[in-house]
Amino acid sequence: MDDQALHRLLRDELSAQDGVVARRQLHEHGAAPHDLKRWVRRRLLTPVHAGVFVDHNGPLTDPQRSWAAVLACGPGAALCLVGRPGPLVHVAVDASRRVVPPSDVRLHRVRDLSSLVRWTASPPRLLPEHDVMLGVELAADEEEVVRLLSDAVRTRVTTAARLREAVRARSRLRHRRLVLAVLDDVERGTHSVLEHRYLRDVERAHGLPTGEWQERRRVDGRTEYSDVDYEPFTVTVELDGRAGHEGWDAENRDARRDLDQAAEGWTTVRLRHRQVFREACVTAVRLGRLLQARGWEGELRPCGPGCVISVELLVRPVDQGLHNEAG
Repeated sequence: MDDQALHRLLRDELSAQDGVVARRQLHEHGAAPHDLKRWVRRRLLTPVHAGVFVDHNGPLTDPQRSWAAVLACGPGAALCLVGRPGPLVHVAVDASRRVVPPSDVRLHRVRDLSSLVRWTASPPRLLPEHDVMLGVELAADEEEVVRLLSDAVRTRVTTAARLREAVRARSRLRHRRLVLAVLDDVERGTHSVLEHRYLRDVERAHGLPTGEWQERRRVDGRTEYSDVDYEPFTVTVELDGRAGHEGWDAENRDARRDLDQAAEGWTTVRLRHRQVFREACVTAVRLGRLLQARGWEGELRPCGPGCVISVELLVRPVDQGLHNEAG
């Protein structure tokens, strides 16, 4: 096999591989061992991993690193956990295979892999919903589980229904009950860890009325979306996480929207991480009193033994003493 045949092979039949090629692929197309030695000697190919080469001798691009990892673990390997932080490339292989991965590749053994992969992708990769489930298995804590699920649906990588099917397809899954509960919340409209924690730790845990999520409203000729609406009481809760509310322009848009809603008779409560993660009970008391002042006839309930809510707090205004109790 001459040099021009190598160039044609990489340019045409293997063009999707970004110049990365496996020894077995070269042999399948007629290359002999001495051809491969010649190409490496002439620097037409450079070894990346055992049996994997690239058509230059410079730094690898991210797509080339991905292709090299998949080819080194193949055939039948697929990229997974794309975008996971860290220097490693993550590759899935069928649980029945015995593969020794290169040092910069982390291997994940998956049962019945062939049915869970988009083989036409470049390189082949796990279907998004199964990739998310793999991430859930490796999640360090509950917040990461919520982030993985809500981000996947919010960015339209996949849907809550497909994620639910992926859960059912697994006989074993860490955090199964949490995953199903979060998917229920995602279908209601929560799109972030902050929103999920508000729904769980502020609204539900303290018996607040059920809000409507991501409601669309026409305000001054514009379409606006609110995080949580308590419509009977014309109260809106906006949850300002850093990822979605950074910068001068965003702050000005928020201020304009708050003013527009006030003109329509709505009260806007804007909460940040501290009010939801560290002061959920105090936040629930203050929000509950606001809702009661606007017609809610329900009663708050303590979320547990350490909750700041008590009978005394339900019949008097939230004062400095409450602030002191919250620490």
